[in-house]
Amino acid sequence: MHIMDKKVKGITCNSKKVKDGFVFVAIKGESIDGNDFIEESIENGAVIIYTNKDISDDRVSIIKVDDPRKELAKLLNEFYGYPTEDLTIIGVTGTNGKTTTTHIIESIFRKAGYKTALIGTLGVKINDQYESSVLTTSDSTLTTPDSEKLYGLFNEFKERNVEVVIMEVSSHGLKFHRTYGVDFDVAIHTNIEIDHLDFHKSFENYLKTKKMLFDSLRRNRLAILNIDDENATKLLEGNRNVLTLTYGLNSKSSITASSINVQETLDFTVCLQRNISTYNGKVYEPQEFNISMNLSGLYNVYNSLAAISCALYFGIDIDVIQKALKEVKDISRRFEKIYEKDYTVIDDFCHNPASYQAVLDTVRGLNYNKLIIVNAIRGNRGIEINNHNASVFSAWHHTLNYPRVILSLSKDVVEEKDGVKNEELEQYRNMFNNNSIEYEVYENLNDSIKQSIKYASKGDIILLLGPQGMNKGKETFYRLLKDS
Repeated sequence: MHIMDKKVKGITCNSKKVKDGFVFVAIKGESIDGNDFIEESIENGAVIIYTNKDISDDRVSIIKVDDPRKELAKLLNEFYGYPTEDLTIIGVTGTNGKTTTTHIIESIFRKAGYKTALIGTLGVKINDQYESSVLTTSDSTLTTPDSEKLYGLFNEFKERNVEVVIMEVSSHGLKFHRTYGVDFDVAIHTNIEIDHLDFHKSFENYLKTKKMLFDSLRRNRLAILNIDDENATKLLEGNRNVLTLTYGLNSKSSITASSINVQETLDFTVCLQRNISTYNGKVYEPQEFNISMNLSGLYNVYNSLAAISCALYFGIDIDVIQKALKEVKDISRRFEKIYEKDYTVIDDFCHNPASYQAVLDTVRGLNYNKLIIVNAIRGNRGIEINNHNASVFSAWHHTLNYPRVILSLSKDVVEEKDGVKNEELEQYRNMFNNNSIEYEVYENLNDSIKQSIKYASKGDIILLLGPQGMNKGKETFYRLLKDS
């Protein structure tokens, strides 16, 4: 790759990674401005600098651009030879369900014999193995890796003969243009609920950001929408270029489900309500077939329908889909049963009202004597989201027969950026006090889970809920159990 007659040996936005012949793209982040490191990048060997500021320097070529983040992705795409054009890329976005849906899709494609890669909250998986060396510690906290890492991954996937890439596409990833230039073959919408208001400032902005994935689809690429979500059709406003496939429990959807049995496991009938055309011209006529899974929860009917819709579009046989879904096991921190002996312990990455609602609704259908909830409060995300989360607890308290509630600030496990502020804790205190809900508050996750174990008896369920503050809940529980 050459730019301005200069041979480019690498592209980065990290001045410390710059070597001789590199391009440095100066990006202003939330806390660090890359423009402050231009001098360092030049000293390290940068030959071209991209920036959105008026800067001149006789030692290097400086190119001014409107949006350095977009420019970084664009340059990387060209540098690696437009790798996504040679891969089938399936992107899944939504407030909840991205991780589970991508894992179900990956399971189906693997069962069908494809070589696959998976990118998301749980890391990077190539075929059957998670690649622990692929992402750095900082990258692993991102649902959608930054464009520098992402395009490097796409290039590696090509070299390793991967055919299908299934990836979670977060609103942060879209807003920061991490996926700019990615040639998506399919974009899937799970749902859009209240979340990330601290970042997007309004629900309208959040929705508009999610829409960016669907706006990026080229002509005749496929959009798969959850038609039960009132926001679904807004994602395609002004976009007449794409094919559309809808799923849900709504009778208007292309693919729906009936005879749903949601207990310890999941059984339902998939109904194709009209002809489904595949990418290569094959047609599935209206029909029904049964699905049996080892997951639970109504929300997993939706996640499965999204995955099934995608698989049918690629012409995967129905018997392969059935076998693959039967073999899907608990996914880490997605209503994951981590202990089943005298009592049961379930771990879930609840982080917004819709996810709490889904988990508590699923628990209602389980058999238990007493319910003990350990909830790690979502720290440093603002009072609004925590007020909504607390209100869901309050609404379900009576229905779930007055569970014991333990609130954790998780100070022993979270980084400073995820610390719970006093005003966030107060949202729970006020909500619970106003509704006469008894609760306990512990500063550390260790003490919170230790107390839940003391309360647990035969036939009880312990719920470990919360995002970052509960990420080490499983290992904390195992350690406490071993020490007891």
